[in-house]
Amino acid sequence: MKTSIITITTDLGDGFATSQLKVIVAGLGYDGQLVENHDVEAYSIVEGAYGIWQLAKFCPPGTIHVGIVDPGVGSERAGIVIKTKKFWFVGPDNGLLYPAASADGIEKIWRVEEQDNISNTFHGRDVFIKLAVRLAQGEKLKGVEIKDILRLEFKDGQVLHIDHYGNAKVWGKNTFGLPLVKTFSDAPVGTSLILNGSSDLLELAVNLGSAQERFGLKLGEVINEL
Repeated sequence: MKTSIITITTDLGDGFATSQLKVIVAGLGYDGQLVENHDVEAYSIVEGAYGIWQLAKFCPPGTIHVGIVDPGVGSERAGIVIKTKKFWFVGPDNGLLYPAASADGIEKIWRVEEQDNISNTFHGRDVFIKLAVRLAQGEKLKGVEIKDILRLEFKDGQVLHIDHYGNAKVWGKNTFGLPLVKTFSDAPVGTSLILNGSSDLLELAVNLGSAQERFGLKLGEVINEL
């Protein structure tokens, strides 16, 4: 198998860390397309899982998705590779990869055989991105096949993502008593609303305002009422 696209979803944020991933990729001679999202909130496995799930919807078969939101790095948590019907997923076994992988249909899972002489704090650089590139270049996977992984399942009313406008993507169908509109301009300026957003999720928003500020929303929280 060879593929021309690797996606990378991380909470690394700063250019120093992300540039190291790119140097590794270049050094291994990968000449395909990298699609990068490094804006996941620090330590938010939920938002990272949401991001990978969203990206996978638009990717062609054979794409390799790398997840590096890894607050347990260096611990006993495993590194894993998942083969689904159309994709590969590489990252830590902390639930990050599960929503996207399960949505596509999990076929096989391997525990990564991590080599010696890797850092205790940056397996994304030292293990996961290298493994993804080698998979993309057609190398045979080395690992122990396993049957199960940590399952992260989104909860009804859970805030999965808050964009920079303060709009919140919320799992489930609860409208919290707010008007369900087609688009922002269907509600008066300053009015709270719910709409069906571009992510196939309900979005809690304020027309020309911030739902995050109005309702004090936090990423990953479960909303029961407003």
